[in-house]
Amino acid sequence: MYVAIVKLLEPHPSVVATKLLERRKIIDCGKQFNMIACSWLQFMIHDWIDHMEDTHQVEIVAPKEVAGQCPLKSFKFLRSKEISTGSLQTKIGFVNSRTPWWDGSVIYGNNEAGMGKVRVYKDGKLKISSDGLLEHDEKGIPISGDVRNCWAGFSLLQALFVKEHNLVCDMLKENYPDFDDEKLYQLSRLVTSAVIAKIHTIDWTVELLRTDTLLAAMRINWVNMKDLIGKEGEKRLSKIGMDKMLVSMGYQACGAVTLWNYPSWMRDLVAHDIDGDERPDRVDMASLEIYRDRERKVPRYNEFRRNLLMIPISKWEDLTDDEEVIDALYEVYGDDVEKLDLLVGIHAEKKIKGFAISETAFFIFVLIASRRLEADRFFTTNFNSQTYTEEGLQWVNRTECLKDVIDRHFPEMSRNYMRCSSAFSVWDSDPNAPNYVPLYMRPAS
Repeated sequence: MYVAIVKLLEPHPSVVATKLLERRKIIDCGKQFNMIACSWLQFMIHDWIDHMEDTHQVEIVAPKEVAGQCPLKSFKFLRSKEISTGSLQTKIGFVNSRTPWWDGSVIYGNNEAGMGKVRVYKDGKLKISSDGLLEHDEKGIPISGDVRNCWAGFSLLQALFVKEHNLVCDMLKENYPDFDDEKLYQLSRLVTSAVIAKIHTIDWTVELLRTDTLLAAMRINWVNMKDLIGKEGEKRLSKIGMDKMLVSMGYQACGAVTLWNYPSWMRDLVAHDIDGDERPDRVDMASLEIYRDRERKVPRYNEFRRNLLMIPISKWEDLTDDEEVIDALYEVYGDDVEKLDLLVGIHAEKKIKGFAISETAFFIFVLIASRRLEADRFFTTNFNSQTYTEEGLQWVNRTECLKDVIDRHFPEMSRNYMRCSSAFSVWDSDPNAPNYVPLYMRPAS
C-alpha cells in the first residue's frame, strides 16, 4: 500500500502543477476556438463519463519547494471507487456513473429519477424557464440532466438543446398528432441526440483540427470566469440573458492547450457533488488532475503512446524543441522520461500545424469518437426513418452545424453577430468556403 501511494505522488502533483501547468500569461487559440467550443467539450464529457467516488478521503499537501506558490497549501477530496473487473489482465477498474453513449444524458439525465426531474410530461417536452434558460430548484441548482461542476457556459448549452428538443417535439406533434407524450419524448430525444453527435463530429472536430492555427498571448477583457461558476454563475447568467451570453462567448477566444496556461483560479475551486451541491473542501484542479490520472491507472505518456503503437520518446528533445520547456521538464522529472505524466506530455508536444490538440491526443480522440458512433445502433443499423420517423431523420440530415441550431432559436443572431462559418470559431473571424458534409451512417456488419 505504501509503495502504491508513493507512486501516486512521484513526482508530487503540486510540483507538476506549479512548475509546468500554472498559468504565467494567457495564451488563447486566436480565432480558431471560442468559449462556446470550450464549453462544448465539457458538455460532451458530462454526457459520457464521471468516475464514481469512494467514501475514503485523500489529502494532498504541497511540498515546501512549491507551497508558497500554491493557492491551497493542502486540499482534500474523495478517492475514486475501485471495483473488481473479474479479468485476469485488468483486475481493478472504476465505475462510470454516467451513460457512456451519445444519448444526450447531459440534458436528459443518467437514471430514472434524473430523467423524471427534467420532464414536463406533456407533449414530450422538457422543463425550460420563460427566459429560455434552465429552471432551478429551491436551492438554486439548475434542473437538467447533469449539474455537477456546472458553470454559466455549460448551462447555456444545456438550455439551448432543451429548446431544440422542445422544438423537435412541436414538429413531430404537428406531423403525428396521435403520438402521446412518451412517444414524442423518446423520438425527440433520438433526434436531438443525433444532432448533438453530428455537430460534434463534423463541426466541432473540424474546428479543432483546422489547417490554419493562430496562437496569441493577450489579456482578455471579459467577465471573471470565477463569477460564472455554480449558483452565483446561474444568477449572473439570468441577469446577462441567454442571447447576450451566447454572443459574448462567441467573441471570446478560449485558452490554448499548452503548458503554463492552466487558469490560476481553478487551483482554488469549489467543487460540486453529483447533485450539484457545493462541497466544503476547495480543490486544486491542476494538482488533482495529475493525481486522478495516476490513481485511475491511466498510463504515463510513453506507455500511453506504446499502447497506441506510437513511437515513445527517449529524451526530452524528442518531445519539443522549446529549450525552456525542456529545462522545466528536466527540473521536475529529471532524466526519467518514463515518469512523464500523460497530461503534461500532451500539453508539451509540438503540435501539427492547424491542430488545437497534440498528435497523441488526436490518435485516441479519433479512435474513441469513431467507436462511439459505430458501436451505437441508433447511429448505424437503426439510423432510418422507421426509427426516427421521416421528418425526424430529415431534421438530423439537414442540420450541418451548431450555427443551424442557433439560427432556429435566434434567427437574427448569426446574421447580426456571426461573420465566421462555424459557431465554434471566434465570431468575427473570416468565413470558410461552404463545404456541406452529409452524415453517413453504415449498418453494423
